[in-house]
Amino acid sequence: MRRRLGIALVGMVVASLMLAGLGTIVLASVTNRQTDEQELRDQTDALRALFSEVTVVGSSEDGQTRAERLQRLSRTMSLEGIGIVVIPRNGAAPLGVLPPGIQFDDLDLDRLRRGEIDSGGKDGLIFAAGATENRGGSNTLLVLTRDPDPIVAPAFRWFLVAGLGTVLVAIVVTIRLSRRLTDPIRETSATATRISEGNLAARVDERHARLGGEIADLVGSVNSMAATLERSRALERQFLLSVSHDLRTPLTNIRGYAEALIDEATDDPVAVGEVIESESRRLERLVGDLLLLARLEGTGFAYSMRSHDLSPLVENTVEGLRHEAGERGVDLTVRLPKGPVTALVDRDRFEQVVANLVGNALKFADSSVAVTMWFAEGRVHLAVADDGPGISDADLPHVFERLYVAQHNPKIKESGSGLGLAIVRELVEGMDGTVVARRAPAGGAEFVVSFRPSGA
Repeated sequence: MRRRLGIALVGMVVASLMLAGLGTIVLASVTNRQTDEQELRDQTDALRALFSEVTVVGSSEDGQTRAERLQRLSRTMSLEGIGIVVIPRNGAAPLGVLPPGIQFDDLDLDRLRRGEIDSGGKDGLIFAAGATENRGGSNTLLVLTRDPDPIVAPAFRWFLVAGLGTVLVAIVVTIRLSRRLTDPIRETSATATRISEGNLAARVDERHARLGGEIADLVGSVNSMAATLERSRALERQFLLSVSHDLRTPLTNIRGYAEALIDEATDDPVAVGEVIESESRRLERLVGDLLLLARLEGTGFAYSMRSHDLSPLVENTVEGLRHEAGERGVDLTVRLPKGPVTALVDRDRFEQVVANLVGNALKFADSSVAVTMWFAEGRVHLAVADDGPGISDADLPHVFERLYVAQHNPKIKESGSGLGLAIVRELVEGMDGTVVARRAPAGGAEFVVSFRPSGA
């Protein structure tokens, strides 16, 4: 990729130089030729005015002929040559010669007869011609020629020098730029490969994020993905350990009491049977939670959504948990609004949400659990609060995660299953509701679920 990027950048620089340089040279050449031709026309016009006042004779006192004087004038004016042709009035042959390289056929005689100046180019020469009549009555034709200024060759040489220097600079810049752009991508690709091979501790160097833009987004996304995967693996390992412990304890109890029955080592088989039944129910609840959570996270779980008055559903569910609250020594109170409070929910799943939240609160409450329902801001809200140790700020964003258990000590790694609250979140969101965790006014934890009322 680095090579392709470098070739593309250098090629683009070279192409841009060629287009800009050659275009500039061509335009400069055309402009320079037009300027030279205009200067030659101006000189012709000036000489024509001069020759209308004087007459160039054949020889002078210093022995110079007409041709020699014209040649000296030509050098003085930086011209290639001056041609003067005198056309006698008696119809005799014209006197004088045209400059080398110019023939009568190259001139527009009609324009010259009208007193206009004719100009153009031939074989690398620029010429201008004009006719005038001197004081002696002779018609004189002036033809001036010059080479165009040599702008193309010097400009092209300087263009080559400047172009070569620019290409060298472009190569150096391209190498540095390609490394700067491709190194983060190559490292990110290598990191992604290590992650796919199971090395979830692999990270892309954060210094690449200083480049900003899409590179920073890519580095941040890969590192965030790796951190999430690493955390999920740790949580999964801890979840398996927790579930294994929760399964092992009742299984050990069941096995121990079953062996006591077989060995007839107990005097009260009924009590032993009650213990075995209790532990079996405990296993059944745990397995049921696991299966329910798996179904909730799948795509085939169906809800029977109907409009229900939530007050009796909450009251009946809480009444079913009063015995457990009494055994724990916790005061369980319910505050419901007067009149019906209807919402579109699945009745069984809503009761399960209430039961899970109240059951969770009973585990952590010191002396009281309060269940409150109210209507505000166009939604029905149900809060379950306890006066227990509460939830730390670090734990609040994670309490509904499937594999999360609160960090009672920030130095201790996360462990446990957290199935009850994970099921609550899945059920509430499946019924188009919301659930949040926050600190309770009494100092413990408070969970609030919200639903849209029927007809809203």
